[in-house]
Amino acid sequence: MIPYSHQAIGSDDIRAVARILASDWLTQGPTIEHFERELAGKVGARYAVAFSSGTAALHGSYAAAGIGPMDEIITSPLTFAATANIALWQGAIPIFADIDEITGTLDPVEAEKKITKKTKAIVVVDYAGLPADLDALR
Repeated sequence: MIPYSHQAIGSDDIRAVARILASDWLTQGPTIEHFERELAGKVGARYAVAFSSGTAALHGSYAAAGIGPMDEIITSPLTFAATANIALWQGAIPIFADIDEITGTLDPVEAEKKITKKTKAIVVVDYAGLPADLDALR
């Protein structure tokens, strides 16, 4: 089998996870607060919010963006199901645009063809370590 990816998990990472598992703060608390502050600072944001999963993060993002009933979101068909499912949970309609055959990410030309008056967002997904062409998608 050809592996999808290789994880770079070192002994420091393992010790940090073990320390959290042995603490009283598994899903909240000072370590999460520290992580959120550090992440916000690293990306130049005022705030960052940690979620329990990528699906939960997408749900929070769609809600924060005001995506709701009958809105359309344009995204890649080559993504985890949650990208489209969250739109459906919000009452929105996922619209799939074709991918770039080299990167496997959303093709900016194809995405632009899908834009309508109902388009609320273009949800970009990097794929297999290859970033989408964000400059072209703007």
